[in-house]
Parts: sequence; C-alpha cells; structure tokens
Amino acid sequence: MTEAPKRKRRWVRWVIGLQLLFGLTLYFARDPIATKLAARALTKRGTTCEGLALHVGWTLQSVAIDPVTCTRAHGRVTELAFAEGATLELDGTRPRRVVAPQVRVELREAPERLEDAGLALFDDALARPPLTNVLTALAGFAMEPDRVDLAFERVELGREGHALLALNAVARRTDEGLLVTLDELKPRGEPSTAADSNDPPRSDARLRWSLRTVEAHATPDVVDGRAVLVVDASMAGLGREETVGVAVRGRELRGQPDVSLSLDESPTVRALRSHAQRFRDRLLERLR
Repeated sequence: MTEAPKRKRRWVRWVIGLQLLFGLTLYFARDPIATKLAARALTKRGTTCEGLALHVGWTLQSVAIDPVTCTRAHGRVTELAFAEGATLELDGTRPRRVVAPQVRVELREAPERLEDAGLALFDDALARPPLTNVLTALAGFAMEPDRVDLAFERVELGREGHALLALNAVARRTDEGLLVTLDELKPRGEPSTAADSNDPPRSDARLRWSLRTVEAHATPDVVDGRAVLVVDASMAGLGREETVGVAVRGRELRGQPDVSLSLDESPTVRALRSHAQRFRDRLLERLR
C-alpha cells in the first residue's frame, strides 16, 4: 500500500474523530447551551427570566425546568412563575407539551374584586366584557400555529394578591382547534358567606362560587364553553348550595365579538340576578 492511501485514511479517521468529539461535547454541554439559547429567545420576545436553568433529558425528548419566575415587558401577562419547576416535552426539536404542578400568572389588568366574578355571571352587563376578553384570548391561542399543549395541576391567575384558582387545567390541540378543560375554577381562599346558615342574608354578602367540569372548544373564530356553576345561595335566602348549568358562545372573535351567555333558569338564578343588578348599581355609584 502506498503512502497516499494511508494518509487519506488517517485524515478520514481524524475528521470522524473530531466530529465525534464535537458531538459528545455538545451532548454533555447540552444543559448550559439549551439554557443560553432559551434565555436569548425569550429576551427577543420581551421576556426576562430569573433563575432560568434547563436540564435536557438523556434521550433529548424532554427538558426539565428549574423553579423560575419570568416577567414580560408587554402584553396581558406581566409575570409567570413556576414555583415547583416544569417539564417541556419535545417532538423532535419542537416543543410539544408543558407540564407543571403549580403556575402563577400575574396579569397587567384584572378586576379588583375577582371574588365577585361568580356573581357577575348573573348580569349580562357585568359578564360580557370579561367574557369577551377570555374568549378572544382563547381564540388567539387557538390561532397560533406553534402553540404547545399545557397541563397544570394548579394555576393562580390574578393581580396584586387577588387571584382565581384553577385545578387540573389542560389545553391541548385537536383536529378542530383547541380544547380547554378545568376540573374547577374558584376564588383563591374565598371567605364564608355567613357565619351561620340561620343568619339573615346581607345585601353586601359575597357569593361563594366555583365553576366545575369546565370545557371549552376554541377555533380562531368561534369558542363554545360549558360548565357547572356551584353557588352558596344563602345570600339569596334559598339554601346552602345550588348548581346551575352555564353555556357561553363567542363568534366573530377576530372582528366585532358577539358573545352570548346562558344559565339554566331556576328560582336561585332569578334571585341572584337581582343581587347582581344591585352589585352593578353599587359599582356605577363608585365611578360617579
């Protein structure tokens, strides 16, 4: 064998060896590389994360995220915190699903009395603006081509200490668009309405409520949602607890939104409608 073929084989082995070494270096340095790339991508989107650290799985199919708090310069969300970390599942190199036990979402704008959101459902004038915002946000999320599925055991959504608590929140892609389900949505740490069931109802009592078995189907133009509203109706003098079927539909959500809300009619609903109207009147008086 001549010297030229030997030199060529040695050169090929060197190239293969260097490529292998480079690949191994990238593989074992995957955590700091992924963390740096993620921080850079988030910064370009106006998001800054404190304590961001990613740990890429050995199979490169998942990424563990350490507890982290991220702030956004623009948009409805000002702060997003994963107190117990999260897991990002991958489909090749694309994010597919985010799973977390606990998430806190701080909003730039939110009503001061989120606890009264249940009562607002009984008055169209009170319910329509926040429902329109929620349905428009769902339609926008459904429209995003690169959205990922979400699965959170506990979500706190609010502003400056006032928050709604969602349990087992799931958002996943379907052939029709987006499916969102919640086991329950309620005020965080809501107080009791009355100290004793025999106490007379007060006009300023706060309604205890929760939405259960929430399900919403969303496309860029239409959102359909259903839930069961469980209310402590003692404030209306009608007993301790009642359940009310709720249905909501949003159309034309990329133009002039058309939102409709319907509740199963009952003596409880009729009584709480009058409470909601008085609550609306008090709000209007404060604004004058």
